Parts: sequence; structure tokens; C-alpha cells
Amino acid sequence: MTVDQNTLRRRGVGLIAHDPARSYGGYTLYTPITSAGEIHLVDIEGRPVHTWNSPHPPGRQAQLLPDGNLFYAAKDTASPTLFPIWDVYHGGIFQELAPDSTVLREARHPFHHHDASLLRNGNLVITVVEPLAPADAARIRGGIPGSEAPGGVIYGDVVYELTWEGREVWRWAAIDHLDPEEYPLDPHFAREHWPMANTVNERADGSLVVGFRSASSTIAIDRVDGSVLWRIGPDVLAQQHHPHELEDGNILVFDNGTYRDTTSVPYSRVLELDPRTGKEVWSYQDNPPQNFYSPYMSSAQRLPNGNTFIAEGSFGRLFEVTSTGDVVWEFVVPQFRSFADGMGLESSAGAQNSVFRAYRYSADRLPWL
Repeated sequence: MTVDQNTLRRRGVGLIAHDPARSYGGYTLYTPITSAGEIHLVDIEGRPVHTWNSPHPPGRQAQLLPDGNLFYAAKDTASPTLFPIWDVYHGGIFQELAPDSTVLREARHPFHHHDASLLRNGNLVITVVEPLAPADAARIRGGIPGSEAPGGVIYGDVVYELTWEGREVWRWAAIDHLDPEEYPLDPHFAREHWPMANTVNERADGSLVVGFRSASSTIAIDRVDGSVLWRIGPDVLAQQHHPHELEDGNILVFDNGTYRDTTSVPYSRVLELDPRTGKEVWSYQDNPPQNFYSPYMSSAQRLPNGNTFIAEGSFGRLFEVTSTGDVVWEFVVPQFRSFADGMGLESSAGAQNSVFRAYRYSADRLPWL
């Protein structure tokens, strides 16, 4: 018998566990980060029910729109390379896809990276980078010494509101509103990108939630004057992903914990936080903690029945937990593929099933299915 040499695949893929009495049910949407452009939908038994196909690989993720169409953030492989890892996490193409994968509309931005989402007014909100002026670059603290981009450049995060026609109607630059002394880079991260936004989405009051991985901080931005309404920092978070507002105003976030200062053992957790105080309202972590760990990517979603759907993104493990932390559904992404050559991840060249985010939807969100 030939032994599969891929460790994750050897442990089992597809549906691992399901407690129908306590699971929310529904359909799970995921986009393997190394896919050629396939977005997958599976039912609660882990059976494939639909696939979208794009000619572009994922910039990061896809999610359903209220009318059942798909919003897909894809990668523009022809855009310029700013520094090696840029080829991994940049995107640049935003598409609305019909169920048959027809492109209904599309916008582009060459310096987009990580996240993009739709505002209630129909416009896009995206994270991009712009090179910092030398005087501003000199203000950036932390990071690995000498790890700036070619030419000693440091790229700073900027948030744009963009119309589908590509017109920029609002701009917020981190360097204009954040003090680099208060948002230093974690010493394990390169200095080429500050403070590395990986999340942007809208709150009920119209302000924006933005998460900065390399500075272990999540903030809310007032879109009127650009001021920071609140901040949850590295005293609580460690290289987090996907902070977003719940219906009651609390923030749900996947806290990766890659370089958590308070422990020598890395582990991940999902936190519900009161943004006014940064205090923990609810949390999930495994026991022992290291059994649940994703060093990068990942997401969490509160479901209507109070359960929480979690994507342990680095390892393609998708699972659902109750409010008391019991696992009631688990699925391992079965699609394994390697990153394309030249994407700056030579040390991670093996086949993997990673996902940036995943989402769970009820049947009424898929009227065409």
C-alpha cells in the first residue's frame, strides 16, 4: 500500500463529524487559496452542490451577496510585483458572478491586497498599499531590521471606497491617522509593509472595522473625519484576522496567536469582544489549546442559532461550535494544490488546502439552487 506523503490529507478530508440535532445546518462556501479559480459550495453532509469557475486565481476569498450572486476577490497575475510575498497576498480584481459564473460586473485596482467587501451603498471598500515618503518610512518602528522592500521602501496601508467603474470616492491612509510609535510592527514581521491590513468591513453606523495583522490591532474608522473611534490592541490580540461587528455591536475576531507574548505555545482562539472596553464577552479555544491553531488567514462567523462557524484557514479545517464550545460539525477541505512558481513561498511549495475565509449560509440565501 502506498502511503500518501501529504500529512494533512493522510489524516482525512471531507466530512469528519456532524451532530444534526445541534448544528445550524445550511451550506458551506469556501475558496482554496491555491485554486486556479474554483469556488466550492457543499451541503451539510459535505457533498458538493455547486462550483463557480473564474479564469483568475483567488486574491483571497468569495462570499454570497443578498441576491444569491457571488462576490469574488480575485488575483491579477499581471500586476506589478512590489516585494516577494506581495505575489501571494495581493488581489486586484473584484467580480460579481452569476450562479453560472457569468461576470456581471468587475472592477480592478493594481495595488489591492487581502480584503475587499461591499458597502451598503453598493460601492466597494478595499485595502491597498502606497509607498511611504522617506520621512514617514523612517518613523516606522519594529519589524525585522533590514527587511524593507527593494530600494528601502516601506509600503503603507490605505483604504479606498471604490465605485464599480473604478472611481475612488473616499481615501484613508494609515500614516495620516495612526502614530507609528503606537502601532509598531511585531518583531517577527518584515518592514516592507506597515501595518498590514487584512480586513475591512462596514459597521451598522457606517464606520469601518479594519484589522492590522503585523501590529496586532483592530480599529474602527469614522468615515466623516477619518478618526479612530476605538482600538483593540496587542494586549488582547495576536496577529488576528476577520474582525467584524455582530448585531449587538460586539466584535467577533479570529485571534491567530502566532506570536502571542503571554505564552511560549502558539494557539488560536475565537473572541467576541466589547469594542468599547476590549473586554472578552465570549471565547472559543481547544483543550489543550495547541489542538486548534492557524498561524495565518482564518475567520469566524456567528450563526443565527448562536453557534459559531470557524475556518482554521491554514489547514483547511472548517468547523462549527456551540456557545459552550462543543464541536457539532467538522469538514476538511479536500482540494489540495501547490502555489504557482514565483509566488514567494518556496518554503511552502507543497500541496495545501488552505482557505482565507469560509462562510455558512442557509438555503434561502441560494434561491437558484
